[in-house]
Amino acid sequence: MTQFLRARQPEQISLRRDKLLEAAAELFDIEGPGGAGLNAIAKKAGFTKSNVYRYFESREDVLLYLFLAEFDHLSGAAETAILAQECGDSFAVADAFSRCFIQQPRCCHLMSIFSSVLEQNVSEAKIASVKRHLATQSAVIVAALVDRLPSASPQDCGWALAMTSALVAGMWPGVHPSPAAAKVLAKEEFAHMLLKPERDLTRSVAALLESISRGPPLRRRTDRSGSGPPPP
Repeated sequence: MTQFLRARQPEQISLRRDKLLEAAAELFDIEGPGGAGLNAIAKKAGFTKSNVYRYFESREDVLLYLFLAEFDHLSGAAETAILAQECGDSFAVADAFSRCFIQQPRCCHLMSIFSSVLEQNVSEAKIASVKRHLATQSAVIVAALVDRLPSASPQDCGWALAMTSALVAGMWPGVHPSPAAAKVLAKEEFAHMLLKPERDLTRSVAALLESISRGPPLRRRTDRSGSGPPPP
């Protein structure tokens, strides 16, 4: 095991954190959250477990930071992809936006366990900080959607982003079934139950964006009827 002197300078601390995050990412990609415990992360990065606590408060804290890095990348990629589409073409925007998620499987996997795993065993202050960061990055995607879908309000675009994230989180387990379930789904009689992100996520996001691209904004319709989903 590599022996590290205690990091005192900001750049040293950053290097240590990056090394731990790299180790966590490799373990998470291979074994999922169960294989990315602090002991395993520390061993792979060449740290002792006690040293890991100098940089992260828990395994969940490590995975939260990993998720933020992934979401930052997603936000930038989505902004570029969305703005490259023709103004008003909701299907093209949906296709480009969906592909950004599909091309970042680690982000999707982390998103699917965000509430059930990542927000456990961390402080309220940490959760609040993470949500503020996500809100800032989400605003980048929302602004791009508003630019390409001018008939949709910022509130509607924020709602569409929230629903897309929920779709991704909900679809992930079905897209990655257990080996036994995968064999069953490979049978012709169950083929219709097999989720295909390139088809199903794109179609779902297209429906979401189409719904906010026509008629009065969702918030106005909801306020008038007194029913429907809450505003984002």
